[in-house]
Amino acid sequence: MKIKTKASLLSFIWLTSILISLTFIIYYLYAQYEKEEELETLQFTADQMLTHISPLELLQEDNNRILRRYLPNHAMIRSLDLSSKVINQAANTTELAVIPPKHMDTQESYSQKLNDQSVMIVRTPIHQGTEIIGTLEIITEPLELDQSLYRLVGIIGIVTLAAMLLSLSASFLLSKLLFLPLSRMILTMKEIETSLAIKKLPLNRKSKDELYQLSETFNHLMERIEMSMKKQRQFISDASHEFKTSLTIIEGYTSLIRRWGFENMDLHMEALDAVHDESKRMKHITYQLLELAELEHEPTLTFSSFDLVTLCKENIQLLRPLSNKEFILLSSESSMMIEADRLQIKQVILIILDNAMKYMTHHTHVYLSKTDPNYCIRIVDDGKGIPTEELPFVFERFYRVDRSRSRQTGGSGLGLAIAERIVKLHKGTIQISSVPHYGTEVIVTIPICKTTNSI
Repeated sequence: MKIKTKASLLSFIWLTSILISLTFIIYYLYAQYEKEEELETLQFTADQMLTHISPLELLQEDNNRILRRYLPNHAMIRSLDLSSKVINQAANTTELAVIPPKHMDTQESYSQKLNDQSVMIVRTPIHQGTEIIGTLEIITEPLELDQSLYRLVGIIGIVTLAAMLLSLSASFLLSKLLFLPLSRMILTMKEIETSLAIKKLPLNRKSKDELYQLSETFNHLMERIEMSMKKQRQFISDASHEFKTSLTIIEGYTSLIRRWGFENMDLHMEALDAVHDESKRMKHITYQLLELAELEHEPTLTFSSFDLVTLCKENIQLLRPLSNKEFILLSSESSMMIEADRLQIKQVILIILDNAMKYMTHHTHVYLSKTDPNYCIRIVDDGKGIPTEELPFVFERFYRVDRSRSRQTGGSGLGLAIAERIVKLHKGTIQISSVPHYGTEVIVTIPICKTTNSI
């Protein structure tokens, strides 16, 4: 059963239960009120008789005509002596005579059943001065009241039935309106499953309920999936381009060796060097891709305490033999102890310094500072810089600002993506700013204390 149908039935049952309960309560209260009104009317009749008729006349035998003047429809009036003997009696129905007479020293009024028919009885003592000399008894069949209650039952039944039908229709209509976003979502997901095309749900901006939030969340999810699919397609395209270029070069040089390489040793060595370089390049890219995949799917860090200043000095010492350009380290403190994954932080610094070395003109400055609760690594080169429109894409895989120099510099476009992932695993931040023709600045912040192992 659909959840929409369940909600409709549950709301219908709930409303029907409330409606039936209210109907019974209303009927019961109305019936009690009418019975009390009827008994009060009979009591008023008895009081009027005692006011206008003397006690001796009421208890005078064969004086029934006095009682008939006050006799209601379908009723019987009796006057009784102290021994419950009937002195006078007036009746317009014979069925009430079976009710035994009863003398009462106090006033009473009640209703009872007689042959499945309701009867009302009022007994009032007859006083002569301060002495009680008899009882005035009025008994009636409230046929008008019963008919009124029967009509009420019929009206309430019809109204209740109509209300139940309306509530059933309203329940299904309301559930349909409430679950319309869910139905649309299901339909959209089926269309996505069939066509593999990203689609979004229409949003009612006037409504800010939970279903609106669910639809909005679904649309955000679709946006992220669409973005992820675009990045995946771009990644496959870029990776294919990288490997295709290398494979084309390898294929070309191997063909050249097969034709002319054994006759010309210089050509033979040139081809072997090219094949060797491209193989190393493909191996390097493959390792970087595997490393990036490992960082994304198994984000485990090995934390240890180490000196950040010493680590930066080691990285600069490693790169100095590779370039005649200058690296300058400036630290606000002689020692900065940090808890992090030493190898991963070292890799981040090497990636940034390697990029700076490829594009700097004369020197690169490495600034270390402490701003609680983070350490800040600021690397500034004096290279040609990065165009402003290119900055949002520098952390994407295989993205290179200067694609024409990628093969000369040996870059694969994966370094900054790896660096960003490592920094995020440490709960840090990495930002790049640049001014064309003046240089590039990379700022990395790493929490001083140990962080969690995953993002």
